[in-house]
Amino acid sequence: MEWSTVQHLDLRHFGRSSKPLQPHAATFHPTQALVAAAVGTYIIEFDAYTGSKISSIDMGAGVVRMSYSPTSGHTVIAILEDCTIRSCDFDSEQTCVLHSPEKRMEHISYDTEVHLALTPLLPVVFFGFHRRMSVTVVGTVEGGRAPTKIKTDLKKPIVNLACHPRASVLYVAYADGLIRAYHISTYAVLYTLQLDNTIKLIGAGAFAFHPTLEWVFVGDRRGTLLAWDVSTERPIMIGITQVGSQPISSVAWLPMLRLLVTLSTDGTLQQLTQSISLAFYLSKGEKLSIPYRE
Repeated sequence: MEWSTVQHLDLRHFGRSSKPLQPHAATFHPTQALVAAAVGTYIIEFDAYTGSKISSIDMGAGVVRMSYSPTSGHTVIAILEDCTIRSCDFDSEQTCVLHSPEKRMEHISYDTEVHLALTPLLPVVFFGFHRRMSVTVVGTVEGGRAPTKIKTDLKKPIVNLACHPRASVLYVAYADGLIRAYHISTYAVLYTLQLDNTIKLIGAGAFAFHPTLEWVFVGDRRGTLLAWDVSTERPIMIGITQVGSQPISSVAWLPMLRLLVTLSTDGTLQQLTQSISLAFYLSKGEKLSIPYRE
């Protein structure tokens, strides 16, 4: 892989501080060449091709976690240090409070682990704090769905959330490695992704989805990478490999290169390519092998 262009994003001169501030959160637009970065209390949107700043909005508090909304063009949904959920519309240059905490004095820091999941099928966001027992859902537009706390059927600490990009499924990952799939509207249990007790897992750190096949890739906090075929009524595990000893913090499928890339918390970036090692199976029974390679 060769890099043809490098763009430097100018993050200086934001806020009242005389010192340059470091970005502490970022997100890419799902369909456009846009990237948003959080610096201090500001979210700045850039053109990913040219590196040019498009706009910036003061959120009133530091951003802990954020993501572009898949149901609107230039709107970012963010969880702030004061525990509020805000939308940031770059087109109108307006912000809107979607959810405020019950305890006004509640406060979190940039390194607090907060889970956020959005679906393109509904204008809602699911969020929850690490190892809590419930998930909250709230509308992503002003006057939308009121905040609702969802208590799942399992009384276990929750360690991650993800929404399927095409199906009405919310994935809730628990601390014992089990992953439960719920319907995004009724919250009915659809299926469970779980291994037998011979393989020890400690909870999903990252999710990724194949763009056309019904494959779900899960990076566990133990350093284990798993792949599930969820196209059938009873999902099948189609691949498993130990990527390393550190927790996997991010997983992505690159469709143009047909690569699966993992990022671990120690900064190690690894790729899985089509060859022979980790076996994945196509629906027709053909064997697609994706080995571990640095």
